[in-house]
Amino acid sequence: MKIAHYVLSTTFAGIEQHVQELTDIQSNDNEIVVICNRSISHHFSDVEVKVVKNISRRSIFGILSLILVLRNIRPDIVHSHGSKTASIINSVRRLIKLRHVASVHGIKSKTKVYNKAHRVIAGSQKIQDSLSTESSLVENWWHPSLPEKINNTAEYILAIGRLEPVKGFDLLIESWVDVNKKLLIVGDGPEHSKLNSLIDKHGLGDFITITASVSKESLIEYYQKASLLIVSSRREGGPRVALEALYLHIPVISTNVGHMSQILPQELLAEPDNLDSLKSLIHNWINRSMSQESIFEYIAEEYSIDKASKKVLNVYEDLLSNS
Repeated sequence: MKIAHYVLSTTFAGIEQHVQELTDIQSNDNEIVVICNRSISHHFSDVEVKVVKNISRRSIFGILSLILVLRNIRPDIVHSHGSKTASIINSVRRLIKLRHVASVHGIKSKTKVYNKAHRVIAGSQKIQDSLSTESSLVENWWHPSLPEKINNTAEYILAIGRLEPVKGFDLLIESWVDVNKKLLIVGDGPEHSKLNSLIDKHGLGDFITITASVSKESLIEYYQKASLLIVSSRREGGPRVALEALYLHIPVISTNVGHMSQILPQELLAEPDNLDSLKSLIHNWINRSMSQESIFEYIAEEYSIDKASKKVLNVYEDLLSNS
């Protein structure tokens, strides 16, 4: 099968990493082409890459250029990632015939763009519930190169993510008042100065540290020292970091975002974007031991990329057999 994945981003983050790992495993048995802009193209070194410009949804010149690329590739499936690429492929399909699979990686206020795709893949149950068209559920996975075991020294509590409002790190810092434990936030982003100011405002400099993001390989060093992972997000498609921590046998507490309600019991979840709820969750569990052994096993079995890639392949095969 020849599969073209279409992703337009200026930075390599969660969606782009998802595409990279999925295309790597798909390339074992299929012919894969990634269509992306130049700034992220070097991340797809193990598959064929077609570099295109990061066009707008209504760019006539950009759409015609993409049509030339697709005519040259002649894929069996075009798999778009995100609402912008889905919209562009919808426009392309007015001019050439394609089989279109669209992945939805986050909850969007407007979802009609996905209604025109031949098949839709939702990244979580919450995303699936938000859509106005039928979809297949294929949830995210833990990083395929993670070690099976780590030696954990439990030196601090960990939070990981882009320093953006959606991640709720401001709420996490506000919740840390009167918590006498070390918190390490790993991430880069536009909220860096604001979050550091919030740490200073509450006199939490001895307890909370923000450090720059690192490669996935180096991130293992932070997981090895984490006694607990906290997800404070207001919204999430995943979150993937929770899967990674649980796979590595690190307990997790979280806001009720993404697929977390399918993984954690209700008592380990806080209401999203609710300071009092997050503060209560943290104060209730920060000094208590948690037995999540059954969750660790569940994550290892159910959230592997092997299982997810088979589900994606089933979507492709269903489309091909019915078109």
